[in-house]
Amino acid sequence: MNPAARTRYGAPAGTTPYRRPRRKLLPPPAPPVPEHEEAAGPEAGTGPTPMTPHDQVLVEGPFTRIDLRRIRQRIHELGEAWRLPEPVGWALELVTTELVVNVVMHADGHGRLRLSRYPDWVFCQVSDVGPGVNRPYTAGWQPPTGTQTSGRGLWIARCFSERLTIDSSTLGTTVTAKIWAPAGAR
Repeated sequence: MNPAARTRYGAPAGTTPYRRPRRKLLPPPAPPVPEHEEAAGPEAGTGPTPMTPHDQVLVEGPFTRIDLRRIRQRIHELGEAWRLPEPVGWALELVTTELVVNVVMHADGHGRLRLSRYPDWVFCQVSDVGPGVNRPYTAGWQPPTGTQTSGRGLWIARCFSERLTIDSSTLGTTVTAKIWAPAGAR
């Protein structure tokens, strides 16, 4: 029996029901450092230790237009600390700024910003308690026309992200941007 029929009609007697494997949304944590590398430490020339999932920054709102310059400066400093290549740092600054501008414009600044660093990836997540996005599944896929007054921020964020996910309802919106970010000399 095919999986769709199992779901619709139930599993035949004596068999286990079909279940789809769960998708992993975040990359797995970095592997542990071998003991001989821990003992040597970074001063011994072995390089930096692997990043762990707790390399993140959380900024609680409310945000205003005045805060945007401070947020951009903080992201620039983070890019240097995380040793992001300059183009990746600029893309992260641009995506984050556009998403925070959306919070300021559509949710009166009430929101939160979370940046997380994983090996080879940076996640930028912005949440708000605004009215929600109409048709979040199509938002930002095309540039806005000359007559539209909004939509540029999500389009720009989608252009500079590997993946952009928009979860929206009447309770608020959460936008998560996944940006490819290999560590390198800045």
